[in-house]
Amino acid sequence: MLKIIPMTSSAEQERICLQCGIAYDKTKFAYGAYEDGETVGASVFYVENGIGYITDLKIKDENDLSLAMILGRAVLNFLDLHGVNEVFFKRRGEFYDKAAKTIGFKEKNGNFYANLTGMFTSGYH
Repeated sequence: MLKIIPMTSSAEQERICLQCGIAYDKTKFAYGAYEDGETVGASVFYVENGIGYITDLKIKDENDLSLAMILGRAVLNFLDLHGVNEVFFKRRGEFYDKAAKTIGFKEKNGNFYANLTGMFTSGYH
């Protein structure tokens, strides 16, 4: 069973980030993805001046874009519930570009950008 869980303790966040190859930063939020108790991914993000930024998202199998989408959408839903309307996906590269597009980001001025207004209430995505 797949579970996407926000990291509530800094020790757990550090462990999951390091396990997934993500730089740990205690000033950022993180979600972990687990399947049958095994860590299969993580995402790190923060909010600054009312804008959300996903700084990293890693999954065990980079071909599993459905997992990337579920993990990324969990982050977007959290941000939306906390009043954030604009989000940028900061990582670039083949996997990251595919993941960002799968999650629902669009390229805008050379950046991956998502406006969350209505994303989780209107069914337009």
